Amino acid sequence: MPAANKLSVLLTGSSGVIGKHLVESFQKHYRLVTFDRRPTQRKGVNVVGDLCDFEGLKAAMKGTDVLVHLAATSDEASFTKELLPNNILGVYNAFQAAYEAGVKRIVFASSCQTVTMYPRDEQVQISQPVRPESVYGATKVFGEVLGRYYHDRCGIEFVGLRLGAFALYRDPDLERPSWLWRLWLSPRDAVSLFRCAVEKHEIGYTVVFGTSRTKPEFLCLGPAREHLGFIPKDDVTKARSR
Repeated sequence: MPAANKLSVLLTGSSGVIGKHLVESFQKHYRLVTFDRRPTQRKGVNVVGDLCDFEGLKAAMKGTDVLVHLAATSDEASFTKELLPNNILGVYNAFQAAYEAGVKRIVFASSCQTVTMYPRDEQVQISQPVRPESVYGATKVFGEVLGRYYHDRCGIEFVGLRLGAFALYRDPDLERPSWLWRLWLSPRDAVSLFRCAVEKHEIGYTVVFGTSRTKPEFLCLGPAREHLGFIPKDDVTKARSR
């Protein structure tokens, strides 16, 4: 596809655990700009900045069609020192900057930790109330609700991806049944999920779970299939053989 016809995507947190697996595919299919706290050596347009720098975020958003927001403190941490600036203020700055820059869609990396206080022997539906197991999980609920506000009040399309537990194929915890078996998200399926969220037409506002084929399917993938067309390829029972 000619570069002029490709979607323009701003990816925050491109050097993170999941972000670095998205870059190659995103560079191939989109006009990609990355936003990170530290410089990278990769080719392309790489903006160095901080989520607390609103003007820097807004400048980076110029000409962007889709914001893919991964940058965050990625697990439980000090609320005042890390979660507040990165997962609360940082999310607000990113979404408000996207609005002011005319971004059409926000894809937000939420987390399965928004619901993992449900009993482990029952399947969780996306329609059930949130039950976060951590303050980190609660910050991800904030991002989903803030996305609802920007959709309803400002018309920005929003996709919240409640990501499972990302792990590489050779992770030792995949050798035998474990809690990870219920939550696993593989690198290949992560790329597919985010691309579906970027490219699916007329998405409106939606929040879905995102995992690979787990055993059992603790987080219901029906809405991800229905709303995004996401069908995972990797099976947790065969991960180590890939």
